[in-house]
Amino acid sequence: SRITAERVSKMVQSSIKQERRKYMLLQTIQWTAYALLIFAGFIISTAGNHLKPLILLSLALCISSHTGEGQATAVGVFCGFLTDIACGKLLGYNAVFFVVCCVGVSLLYNYVLRQKLLNIVILTAIAVLAQGYLDYLFYYAIWGHEDVGLIYTKIMLPVSVLTLLSTFCLYYPVKWIADKCGS
Repeated sequence: SRITAERVSKMVQSSIKQERRKYMLLQTIQWTAYALLIFAGFIISTAGNHLKPLILLSLALCISSHTGEGQATAVGVFCGFLTDIACGKLLGYNAVFFVVCCVGVSLLYNYVLRQKLLNIVILTAIAVLAQGYLDYLFYYAIWGHEDVGLIYTKIMLPVSVLTLLSTFCLYYPVKWIADKCGS
């Protein structure tokens, strides 16, 4: 009877160790895949001088919809700093905004919303319009330049539309990664 109890205890401990290893491996795969997506988004953000979506904002929100608040904060800071670098903005400007958005999205998905494409599209629309307006306000309108409204209509709004469209391309790959790795 005593030998059997010891064997059972060792088997349980072995099983726990295997589950822990499997969980760590899946988490490593998941975050490596997210990092690759983020770096691909950064490369797209820095390529050329034409209008481009804020792909890192869309990606950060999609990832945050599948994570906890702590991970969403890290994703927001990282993607925000990369966006600051790609757009040539004051370092930390977008990082602060991204953190607020990512934590908000994470909390909404953890406590209120379901994993639906429409939900993330609406949240991305709110975030990208707010980011565009703040960008316009602090970088252009505040200085009172002539015809500054053209920047909002010719640059900010098209970028917002492109960012919203990028959400459609990013949501399902991020969801697939999260589903396969058990997030």
